[in-house]
Amino acid sequence: MLEKIFGLYKENSQIILVIFGIKIKFKSPLINQLGEVCCIQNLKYIQEQNTFFPHPIGIVIHPKVKIGKNCTIFQNVTIGQGKLINGIDIPIIGDNVIIYANSVIVGGIKIGNNVTVGAGSIVITDIPDNAIVAGNPARIIKYKL
Repeated sequence: MLEKIFGLYKENSQIILVIFGIKIKFKSPLINQLGEVCCIQNLKYIQEQNTFFPHPIGIVIHPKVKIGKNCTIFQNVTIGQGKLINGIDIPIIGDNVIIYANSVIVGGIKIGNNVTVGAGSIVITDIPDNAIVAGNPARIIKYKL
């Protein structure tokens, strides 16, 4: 119905909206287009992990980072190489982790399962399961029940 009212259609992987004869083009935010707006080299692995990108722009993920199943990563997040900790310099992220916008996770750290990383956080130490963290550097605010 809206397609007919607003002239909404898809053309060459772009969504086209026609309002009063003016064509407005939008790119579909599909995971296979992340390479155009993000720096994620290992897209196949990310797809296999069922990672969700609600706002897929400005995301940088080191190709060797391990990400658990069903994670959500918002815009302008960096997950990458950093300080060598116990012989490891790449983060390991658990299952069901939510990383909000503008956060940075670096170094050989482990983020546990069911963790929430607040917007703008800088995570440079291990985070246990079920924690909610925020700040620079990130600190545990509370635990999920």
